[in-house]
Amino acid sequence: MKNRRCIIVGAGDFYGIPVEIQKDDLVIAADAGYEYLKDRGIRPDLIIGDFDSMQVKGVKGVTGPVSGLSIFADAEKAEYIHHLKHMEIDGVETRVINPVKNDPDMMACVRIGLAEGCREMHLLGGTGKRVDHSIANLQILGFLAGKGCRGYLYGRDQVITAIRNTSVCFSGTMQGYLSVFSLTDTSEGVTETGLKYVVEDVTLNNLTPTGLSNEFVGTEATVSVRNGTLLLVYEYHSASCM
Repeated sequence: MKNRRCIIVGAGDFYGIPVEIQKDDLVIAADAGYEYLKDRGIRPDLIIGDFDSMQVKGVKGVTGPVSGLSIFADAEKAEYIHHLKHMEIDGVETRVINPVKNDPDMMACVRIGLAEGCREMHLLGGTGKRVDHSIANLQILGFLAGKGCRGYLYGRDQVITAIRNTSVCFSGTMQGYLSVFSLTDTSEGVTETGLKYVVEDVTLNNLTPTGLSNEFVGTEATVSVRNGTLLLVYEYHSASCM
């Protein structure tokens, strides 16, 4: 099925499921994210991980006493997702990743979601605990935007998404702050309309936080970028028209 939505639950800080799971959604648990779903009586379609944060019988989940391994030669290859070790946990199809890898578990889940035809990814349990994992998940949003897909990363009260060479519209019901940052070295032709501060055809860079804390004012708002990738951070208690 094409254009499916993928819901991925990781092992980071978890604040519930802010999107209603639909019948055709692909639900993936990343490692110990399975425990969050299990506690809520939700059965994922897949469990994927190296299982360093959740103990699984017969799976080590750690690299062991190794050093000096060179792994970046295959950093951009995704064929490995089709050759993962298969097993079951509680009757759920499970794919085990070798802990000596380039992709974190969340990225492996995203690659599998893309292989299944998903174009919209919702990443839960992907912030907090380890800031390096949070940064990695922001990069995943940029990766998805570069493929013409849309990813959403959820925190406690905010959601982050990324857009590349396009525009996005928010409804007049939105409230609170909207921050816009360049994920690429520069983002050219950035325009923000319908917000407290009007931004017209500016260039943002990824070394200065110029786009912090614009505000919704009760009118439809638009953010666009002509050339580059933007991170958009906003409160998600109100619906948008994206």
